[in-house]
Amino acid sequence: MSFYQDVFECRVAIRESDSALLISPDGFQFYLRIANRSAHMQRIEDVGVKQIIWSTDSAAELAQIEERLRSFYPSTYTNTTNGITFVDGIDPDGNRVLITTPTPAQLPREVIDRRMR
Repeated sequence: MSFYQDVFECRVAIRESDSALLISPDGFQFYLRIANRSAHMQRIEDVGVKQIIWSTDSAAELAQIEERLRSFYPSTYTNTTNGITFVDGIDPDGNRVLITTPTPAQLPREVIDRRMR
């Protein structure tokens, strides 16, 4: 969970032994939960998501997130396609994290970044 708190500045709204609700500064909510307990997954801190795609309202916010993500994953990659800037990194579980700007509400999506194929 600390990855999501550090990179995306989420706060933990609800925390239980097998799940947690995280909320971003802008109110985006997502849940982390343990689907299948195993010997190496005993706490909610041990679980992550398969993939996360996040959009920010501004290039400045994206740059701040990119900097924090780069501290976890130095090979974080940034590119722009058709007016959409993509920051592509990896979370501590090895899952892809993709952050974009502008948001789909600001600029409707017409392409999927080539790195996602």
